Amino acid sequence: MLRAAMSARFGTFVGLLATVLLPAACTCGTGPYEGEYFDGDRPDPITKVKFVESEKGDPRIIGCADGQREGFADLKKAPRIAGCMGTWDGSKSLADPPTGKACGDDGEKCAVPADVCAPGWHVCGADGNPRDLRDRATAEMCHNAGPGRFNAGMSHSPTDEIDPCPTITASTKLPCVQAGLGSEPVCCGNDCLYGACKDGVWKDKTKISRGTSEGCGAVTSERNGGVLCCYDGKGNPADEIGAEGKAGEGKADAKAGEGKADAKGEAGKTAVGGKLDASGKPAAGADGATPKTGAPADSTKPPAAAKGDPTKADAKKK
Repeated sequence: MLRAAMSARFGTFVGLLATVLLPAACTCGTGPYEGEYFDGDRPDPITKVKFVESEKGDPRIIGCADGQREGFADLKKAPRIAGCMGTWDGSKSLADPPTGKACGDDGEKCAVPADVCAPGWHVCGADGNPRDLRDRATAEMCHNAGPGRFNAGMSHSPTDEIDPCPTITASTKLPCVQAGLGSEPVCCGNDCLYGACKDGVWKDKTKISRGTSEGCGAVTSERNGGVLCCYDGKGNPADEIGAEGKAGEGKADAKAGEGKADAKGEAGKTAVGGKLDASGKPAAGADGATPKTGAPADSTKPPAAAKGDPTKADAKKK
């Protein structure tokens, strides 16, 4: 009887414990997380990671606001996805909209993680659509993005019920939650790990920044300062932005040509008509202009002798 009583008490204790802890398994929404998940369940710091950086260049082509990538360093192999590092105060949501103030590890501190992405780029998956990543990188590209971890703006599971793992379909949207089971952001990079469920973006191949205390909606830059930035356009940014530049140069050349043509036209008018009046027509009496009365004198004929000219009289005498 004593054993039965102890078993009953233990069962009651376990039930109460589950009632207290299970609701905290998923803290949904965005913003700083203020819960009590133990620190051992945080991802490792990335402060000592030696990143492989790309060349510096136009942020609109590189993808990072400071003009240099720390992940997906080969722009030719991965033109439309970039890994960008930044720092910010406290914990922030990867899904927060950008403020428009450029930042990065080579620049200013970020107001929100999205500010590390250059104009024309956005945090991958911030709208919850896994295709945002799949359209720009394969699972293999993601795993080999370089040292460190670079996170998307979505958790890897649509729910905290991960036993069994939820079914992911083409229409599944992934939220960005603060903490708990399934909350960790989808991650690209050599230091990302597999969680219990692996189908979020690539079937059986989706890795995460593992640690339930820093979900997508509450990441610190000390441990999750890497952000995945995706190009807004459908083509190669180098080609599209280069084409825009050439088009701009063409317009500038055309305007310059028009200016030269106008200048030549005015010069021609002046050469033919001399001085111009207010309407741009040759002024009366100007050099080369046709006088209002009479015709211009012919400079090739000798001047006519005046009446009583003594030279004529001399000629007759001779």
